[in-house]
Amino acid sequence: MDWLKYSYRIESTFSPPIEYHAVKLRAIPMENDFQHIVQQHIKVTPECMLMQGTDGFGNSIQYGHISLQHDNICIESEGVVECDEYVLQEPVPNDLYLYPTHLTECNEEIRQLGAGRSAEDIMHAVHAHMQYGRFVTDNNTTAIEAYGKQTGVCQDYAHLMIAACRASRIHARYVNGLMVGEGETHAWVEAYHDGKWLGYDPTHDRVIESGYLKFAHGRDVNDCPSNRGRFYKWTLEHMSVNASLT
Repeated sequence: MDWLKYSYRIESTFSPPIEYHAVKLRAIPMENDFQHIVQQHIKVTPECMLMQGTDGFGNSIQYGHISLQHDNICIESEGVVECDEYVLQEPVPNDLYLYPTHLTECNEEIRQLGAGRSAEDIMHAVHAHMQYGRFVTDNNTTAIEAYGKQTGVCQDYAHLMIAACRASRIHARYVNGLMVGEGETHAWVEAYHDGKWLGYDPTHDRVIESGYLKFAHGRDVNDCPSNRGRFYKWTLEHMSVNASLT
């Protein structure tokens, strides 16, 4: 059993200022079979009364709005979570995680990458094919594009592994959260095997047992963003994220 302390801060600046801002967050870890929240606190500046809910994938969401004009928003989330071995029991997985999305579509090369392999073997193959590189891809890069570039960040590794798993009829889903030792958010994959979801990190070529804190999952990154807002004014936004997991 591990006790993990997390700190997560998202800050955005707007130029010119905005006047109405609807906020939707996934900034609190999930409660599930292997992680239990012991303490948690979340604060939004300017002041925003947050309500709690759950999205269609079972993720915890926090939402509210800021009606006053503002040129900055800061979301700070921190707490302590008790974590056990990374295993999620589920008798029947949702077949939603068998079908490709735009970001996880498959071509013949990706199909061959996963052909006849287990999820763990696919993870090894993805890690061997890719080289980590920033500023080469973006949030709209597909698994096919990442495969062709042979480089990307954790999001691209995850999308490529998911595409190969689903092509081999293995249920697979995208996960975002935090990892011990990294100062930013991280993405990995859960694949279904023998009645349970197991965690795989293709970026680090690692079957996950501990040291990871899960915030949300979905079909791909678009289903589980940490921060998604809406405002009704033309502006330029600059966002920074700082995270800690110890």
